[in-house]
Amino acid sequence: MWDAPGFATLSATALLVRRVRSSFMLPVIIAVLVTADLVIRQFVELAFPRLVLPALITLAALAVWWIWTRLAWRALGWRLSDTTFETRSGVYMKTWKGIPRDRVQFVEVTSGPLQRHYELATLVVRTAGVFTPAVSVNDLVADVAERLRAELSPEAPGGAPGNPAAEPGG
Repeated sequence: MWDAPGFATLSATALLVRRVRSSFMLPVIIAVLVTADLVIRQFVELAFPRLVLPALITLAALAVWWIWTRLAWRALGWRLSDTTFETRSGVYMKTWKGIPRDRVQFVEVTSGPLQRHYELATLVVRTAGVFTPAVSVNDLVADVAERLRAELSPEAPGGAPGNPAAEPGG
């Protein structure tokens, strides 16, 4: 299922946007490390000069963050067939979600300022089921998101098969 053919992946621009978005926490992490170093030095004499340990931890965290964002980006994918819309995600905890096209009730495309700058969007697909959460794909190319919205929308001509709105006279 995870390496099944036909899953489309996100663009390289999506990786850049994900890295930019997640990098806003880096100054907070660095501040916490520096503060922890200064507080610990009040009670214990460390062998390292001041701020060397936080700098090393920060560099290691940056390397892990850089690799992890790429792995998470590569794990993301979506696939649209005649009967279902499927998404996959996850590096460690893998998630697969599938929605039958005849259950689609509402399709939404949103785009934040960073996404708009890079011509990306988020596609959200909702069903009527109480226990079925919305399925979303973040950072799709905006044109692809709009095309998927049009194809999945139950009220669009040629929309989801099986929906009365998509059938002639329905």
